[in-house]
Amino acid sequence: MKTIYKYILTVCAAALIYSCEETIKVDTSSTDSKVVIEGLVTNKQGGSYVKLSRSRNFYDNGQTGRITDAQVTVNTSTGEQIVFIHNPSGGTDSLGYYYPNPNFAGSIGTSYTLNVEVNGQTYTALDELLPVTSIDSMTVEIDEDQFEDPEEPGEYYAAFMYAKEPQDREDYYLFKFYKNGESILDWPTDIYVFDDETLGESIDHVEIADYYKEGDVIKAEIYSLTREAFIYYSDLSTLINNDGGMFSPPPANPRNNLSNGALGFFQASAVDDYEITVEEDN
Repeated sequence: MKTIYKYILTVCAAALIYSCEETIKVDTSSTDSKVVIEGLVTNKQGGSYVKLSRSRNFYDNGQTGRITDAQVTVNTSTGEQIVFIHNPSGGTDSLGYYYPNPNFAGSIGTSYTLNVEVNGQTYTALDELLPVTSIDSMTVEIDEDQFEDPEEPGEYYAAFMYAKEPQDREDYYLFKFYKNGESILDWPTDIYVFDDETLGESIDHVEIADYYKEGDVIKAEIYSLTREAFIYYSDLSTLINNDGGMFSPPPANPRNNLSNGALGFFQASAVDDYEITVEEDN
């Protein structure tokens, strides 16, 4: 499993366990439902949205309840207000999604304030759209550790990316990868976030998630993050990768930038992307 981008928080401990037992009762009773806000503003036209839902209880299954009757606006530090409307396409897959009307592209250096009103309650958040480094190139190489897939025989390729990381500012990034238009991860709980101290000056011949065959289309995206967003994703990674063992810390909701007890995060990011098709001479 590739973990080069994954932000990992590791706690190591050892203890000798004697013959004693303690019964621990876990409270899985119903809890008050909370509003969950997942918002994104980017510098790409059509790259902004706000998704609203409600948290569910421990034993509940199925899709989370979507909020379809909220009032959603985003104010900019330059004095503009953008209204977000619910599901303008009318599709069932977009229930709970709000999109700007009209569409807009965010600007680097601008701060964005989210305002959400749900059943008389107001939730707000603030994030700044910071610059992002550009992906210079991507390459593929025949993977040295070939594995055999009886359903898809043939050669497999590993993909690599290259970029320069500016050293004159403090930067935080989120990476996303796609194969033939589908989001890909090495492991279902992976979150590829890191800071510029981890990266160093160059992203040089750094392997990205998954393996590829000839004809596959590979896409990489880099999102700029504020420190608050970096902390949120780091907390989220810790939460979803908690093994529940004796020495694991008790689970806690990730720290976020939302008011009034809402869960989730409102993120403003500059985005850069790069795409190649796997060919023998890549």
